[in-house]
Amino acid sequence: MPSLHSLVAGLGALGMLALPLHPHPSGSTDRVTPGAVRVESASHVSITLLDDRSVIKQIVREYDTDLAEGSGFTVTPDGVVVTATGVVQASRDPRVYAANRVFSEYFKVKIPADFSRHTLDDADLNRRLQACYPPQGPNSTCIATVTTNVTVFPYLDPPLPAGLPAQILTTGASPAAPAVLKVTKGGEKQNLPTVPMAVSLGQSVVALDVISFAGRPSAKQPAKAETAHLDPPGTRTFKQEDRDKLAKLLKDGAAGGALIDDEKSEVVGLLAGDSGTPLTITPVDEIRTSLVAAGVTPRRGPVDVVYESALASYHNKLYAGAVPVLLQVLNLRPDHAVALDHLKVSRDKAGTAEDTGARTGPSPAPPAKESSAISPLLWLGGGALVLVVVAAGAVPAVLRRKRRSGAGRAADPHPVRNSGDARDPAHGGAMLSAGAGPGEPPVASWPPSATQVFDAPPFETPQFDAPFGTPFEAPSFDVPAPGTPVSSAPVSPGPVSPGPDAPGGEAAVPGTVPPFEARPAADPSPPHGQAQLKFCTQCGMRLGQGHRFCGFCGHPADPR
Repeated sequence: MPSLHSLVAGLGALGMLALPLHPHPSGSTDRVTPGAVRVESASHVSITLLDDRSVIKQIVREYDTDLAEGSGFTVTPDGVVVTATGVVQASRDPRVYAANRVFSEYFKVKIPADFSRHTLDDADLNRRLQACYPPQGPNSTCIATVTTNVTVFPYLDPPLPAGLPAQILTTGASPAAPAVLKVTKGGEKQNLPTVPMAVSLGQSVVALDVISFAGRPSAKQPAKAETAHLDPPGTRTFKQEDRDKLAKLLKDGAAGGALIDDEKSEVVGLLAGDSGTPLTITPVDEIRTSLVAAGVTPRRGPVDVVYESALASYHNKLYAGAVPVLLQVLNLRPDHAVALDHLKVSRDKAGTAEDTGARTGPSPAPPAKESSAISPLLWLGGGALVLVVVAAGAVPAVLRRKRRSGAGRAADPHPVRNSGDARDPAHGGAMLSAGAGPGEPPVASWPPSATQVFDAPPFETPQFDAPFGTPFEAPSFDVPAPGTPVSSAPVSPGPVSPGPDAPGGEAAVPGTVPPFEARPAADPSPPHGQAQLKFCTQCGMRLGQGHRFCGFCGHPADPR
């Protein structure tokens, strides 16, 4: 049986698992690390000691002394760097160091080579030593000029042994204030990696990552990231349990290092503090104000754009797809340390089980759709029934049209065909297209009339020799009797031969057509069993049986 202590420990562990933890996304510092730098500052002092004891002598010495070292970050691709003022402007005065050195060397006295003010037992020498210390006045025995040299070491591989020289653009009134630097060599191509900067330190920011360098950056000395927390969120106060490790980081050169919002991977401030300044945060609002005072606008370069595109594939474990993009980054900046490291990892894992893009497992099943209350089989059955009903109604209609067309062809043994402008009596006299030929269906130029007419040979205009005023009589037509075969051979267009009753008495040549006057008068009554033909007196077209109006011109039919 478990002991009470074990049960309490187990419940405590479950309680910790249930607590909401702040996010620490993988690779949240990768956007900033390439733009992180180490900053080292030194002073060059030129001092002149005046000895007027017998003959005035000038003793000139030059000394170099280290001021401070810390971290920083690049905000423009041409090399504008931000760090803390305490990194480039130490509280120790290098002129004190130079005075101790020159006095000790010239007068052969024991004075430590440091930044503290000392005294000598010899009153005259002590007076001269005190007059050598700054500030300089009319009775000073030393004249000193100080030049501050700042060197920036970007995170590159291979590293730059001598770094990049930089000049100070602006500094602040306190060691924690921002200082703006500009490299004087190495930023001409504008391809230095930069960091993304936030607009302000949000009030919801809780987790921060501190990026710093304990030494000059290289592949063997990469950037160091340490997580800290704000209490309360969005303030400049760190949690008590994080202060000791941050103080240790400051001793190792973290002053001026970038503070990254763990959630958005953007710089929201810098870390500041030393032996004389408590641990504090300089927010990004003050950094932007210092940049405006220096006439600088933070911006990113082409290297950063391509690099962040590669990060999207790299952190999604699409290693095969990240390789060509990382190569493009190195094409722009061959010594990009983080891109080189990511490229090595991507090549090692490309095509392996860790490569998400190389997995060929079964594709995930599509999300199940909500089932309908009506079965799909019922829908299919209903659709089939509708098709059957439509087909059943369409077949009789087709058969009726076929019967009707067949009856029309039986009643019309002599269809009218003309290469010119013709009207089809089978379609109520509709105008036919000139392109309709033998064996082709006529094409109506407008909707045909529904008038039903009987077929007859083409109408030929008779010639009248009667004087004007003679009553009109309908011309006679040679309508063949039912059952009489009609030849479809064309009529010869040759000369008309005179008939047997014509002068000359010669018989008609076979195949010729006698003149109209020589034709015998036909019986005007219709043949037996055939309806009387009627024609419109307005347009001359045939009228259907029982029609009261012409189907072509609309003129009323004359009653007979």
